Amino acid sequence: MSDNERISIGGANNGGNNNNPPFAGAPMGDDEFKVPTEEIELPSRGAFYANGKSTVKIKYLTAEEDNILFSTDLIRSGKVLDVLLESAILDKDLRPEDMVSGDRNLLLIEIRKTGFGEFYKPGNISCGSCKQDYDPTVDLNKLKPRMLEVMPGEDGLYELELPVTKMNIKFRLLRGSDEKRLTKLIENGQKKPGGTKVSRLITERYLLQIMEVNGNKDKTYISKFINAMPTKDSLFFREYNRVIEPGIDLDYEFECPYCNHTETKNVPINSKLFYPDVD
Repeated sequence: MSDNERISIGGANNGGNNNNPPFAGAPMGDDEFKVPTEEIELPSRGAFYANGKSTVKIKYLTAEEDNILFSTDLIRSGKVLDVLLESAILDKDLRPEDMVSGDRNLLLIEIRKTGFGEFYKPGNISCGSCKQDYDPTVDLNKLKPRMLEVMPGEDGLYELELPVTKMNIKFRLLRGSDEKRLTKLIENGQKKPGGTKVSRLITERYLLQIMEVNGNKDKTYISKFINAMPTKDSLFFREYNRVIEPGIDLDYEFECPYCNHTETKNVPINSKLFYPDVD
């Protein structure tokens, strides 16, 4: 390694000498420790925000975010990722709780790359050919944003006719504040006779999303409709959401190290994304 390629961090080889250490008595401005930032284009193209904002600035993860990631209270409450987004997103005119879920998901991947790099080991997956389990490494740089293609109406809502009931619904995409509410529902659940916990995640999600049914905006009416919605209509609605929702494309080509079979699967997103050393 030549002298101009050498990287020196502290210690004796820090560019100074014992008599004149480089930081001794030297005033340090704010720029001395300026954290790098990146401008990220949002998959939603800003279509769901009043200010039309289509990009946000994120800062690289630092020791400050380490405090968040390893906060016992935040981990127990399930708020770690919400607080992490709040810390890493610098824009004041568009906060994480107001963003649609797809924008938040993309930003979490981009933020992760700034702190832990682009390589992610999600844990064992099974080969579809030889059935062997293997531990792949995913290059997060290969995951591409899924940009908004189907635009909502001027009110930010989508219209859809359900195939079985033929009911016309108007609905919106979920936002960060909705995700927080659904997380609490998952944690709490509801007990049925016999003590079994039943999550109302699907119906509560629909209740947050569906704003009108055949022009009726009454939430009691909408709730009754959701509870009586045929499964075929429910599946159709969820699939339509999946197709139109902007975000990040998790399709990835995996290659089995045992038989060299390649197949495209969704990248599993789990705790190892931000806790790579956790078993």
